[in-house]
Amino acid sequence: MIIERLAWLVDERGVDPRHLLAMTFTNRAAGEMRTRLSERLGMRQVGAWLGTFHSFGLYVLRRESERLGRSRQFTVVDDGDQLSLMKRLVKDLPGKCAPVSPREALRWISVRKQDLKTPEEETAASRQDETCRLLWKQYHEALAKSNGVDFDDLLVLTAQLFHEHDEVRARYGNRFGYVHVDEYQDTNRAQYVIARELVRDHANLFVVGDEDQSIYAWRGATIRNILDFEADFPGARIYRLEENYRSTRTILNVANAVVAHNSQRLGKTLRTSREDTRPVRLYEAEDADEEARFVAEDIAAGGLSPRDTAVLFRTHGQSRLIEEALRHKGLAYVVIGGVSFFGRKEVKDLLAYLRLVVNPDDDQAVRRVLNVPNRGIGEHTLETIDAYAAERDCRLFSVLRDIEHDQTLPLRARDGAGRFVHIVDSLAEKAKSSPLATLVNLLLDDIGYRDYVKRSDERDFRTGLEIVEEFVSACVRFDEKKRGTLQTFLEELALASDADQLDPNAPAVKLLTCHSAKGLEFDNVYLIGLEEGFLPHASAFESESELEEERRLCYVAMTRARNRLTLSLARSRIVFGSRYGREPSRFLGEVPAALLEHLRPAGSGPKRGEAKPSAAPAADPARLTMGTQVRHAQFGPGVVMYTKGTGAKMRARIRFHTGRTREFMVSVAPLEILERKKP
Repeated sequence: MIIERLAWLVDERGVDPRHLLAMTFTNRAAGEMRTRLSERLGMRQVGAWLGTFHSFGLYVLRRESERLGRSRQFTVVDDGDQLSLMKRLVKDLPGKCAPVSPREALRWISVRKQDLKTPEEETAASRQDETCRLLWKQYHEALAKSNGVDFDDLLVLTAQLFHEHDEVRARYGNRFGYVHVDEYQDTNRAQYVIARELVRDHANLFVVGDEDQSIYAWRGATIRNILDFEADFPGARIYRLEENYRSTRTILNVANAVVAHNSQRLGKTLRTSREDTRPVRLYEAEDADEEARFVAEDIAAGGLSPRDTAVLFRTHGQSRLIEEALRHKGLAYVVIGGVSFFGRKEVKDLLAYLRLVVNPDDDQAVRRVLNVPNRGIGEHTLETIDAYAAERDCRLFSVLRDIEHDQTLPLRARDGAGRFVHIVDSLAEKAKSSPLATLVNLLLDDIGYRDYVKRSDERDFRTGLEIVEEFVSACVRFDEKKRGTLQTFLEELALASDADQLDPNAPAVKLLTCHSAKGLEFDNVYLIGLEEGFLPHASAFESESELEEERRLCYVAMTRARNRLTLSLARSRIVFGSRYGREPSRFLGEVPAALLEHLRPAGSGPKRGEAKPSAAPAADPARLTMGTQVRHAQFGPGVVMYTKGTGAKMRARIRFHTGRTREFMVSVAPLEILERKKP
């Protein structure tokens, strides 16, 4: 739809392509848009700006960030570096602060940042919130001192820039006179503000979205952006596109029946002209192992093309049994969303060096590779360097430049720090004229990294070396395509996502979560684990809006199927060492029975001689107090931090042994009180 409008503006209205802006959510989608528009217009180079929201924010900030008091040479920190920084901040928290995990703090901060809130504006509802607010301030102070920004900042700072500097907003609004947004239902507050500010003077905004596919509230998206579009932009014209060209009629009827139970929707009913009326199949397994065996055997027996087949699940942990079953049948598979190539230690080490070449103020990069390979700089020396930096209010690399004269530190550490500074400075000079691959090979030779990999993992060093050589190959390909500077290379990696790593033509069954499947399609889809606690997820039980999002997620998963959709559930699962009975998902009850072909009759019961597993008994609210040991069917064992409310309305905040904390409505949560052992 967006491509057709862009082409129409150029061909029929004579609009200069340089005035066209289209923003989407993944690099893959942006690449497809560029390719299709180029083919549609018959041009090799199209002047339109087509990319992700984050890449647009990066484009603006590289040119304008000094207006916000920031250098244009900032570094975009990745998820791993964010986590490393937050771990250090959490470790240094005062003892009076409520405990919080680094990942939980980052999630808490991210959702509020995307809503354009600040630490000063945020009201702390609990001691844990107060701790997160303190960490928020420290986290951004550390990023600012390191001349770094995180992924959210690319949006938040751009929205701030447009709001506070009207001449900048007007200049970009004039440059991009026709603004287009794909997947509008997934936008957060910051993205909404960017789009709104760009069109303030001309109101030329064109968005495409489907409120029934809004599934990212947990990372800041708000469905209100699409539901309130007509109110936000008076006079807007709405077009309903209800013909679906992907799925069969039965698949659409099943998906429509589920999502129709939501109240937060504009309302539409998908239809198709495809005549294939094969029913959607439902398999009820006795347990999770049988469910996995069924999926693998059904793929093999049906002679399905692995390339065109996907298994979808709500949580990553559900993939293990499927992987084992596929291996047993000799079927190739690939897990989408696991550790990617660019998440490997070897690659992250090399990227940290390259980031320092561009931005020596990057303290996280210094910490990662200061002693990689070993230079005799231990934890004590690093603590001393940290103390010097704090005392002088400067960056770590600045301290390292002077450390060779500090007689209080071991000679080996001083020499190692001096070599480290020399390597980075030398690479920075060579980066001005050398191709990227040449620069990386110089780095590998200077620090002896290949030998370091061999010494670090003698049993599996070949894999590490293969990763290193593949990284060099990626740099060679970057040079061959003449795609830009070292900074451009680092930016492309920082903006990459899991979806961009997927090869749709790989001859293997795709295993991925329902969230990761968004925007993809397959001939054959198995949607497993349709049980209460999985889909819908247990964490959504206490909120109607969260349940509606789970229903939309189910709808998205179902509509990934082109020709055949198979649903499955297990009547019991072993969770954290105990077997629990499972109830079919409420979403299955929303589908007319005539649309489903039951491969195992509903209520067939346990096999002969076996007792039907029973669900864990509901916890008695009267027995829950601070310190009570409990087990949750999904999250495992934990301890009650505090409770509020009474009776059926009681809520309990629980810290699990994994470090995660959650709040539950006790009357509906699958909680079991663990009896304390008598001495």
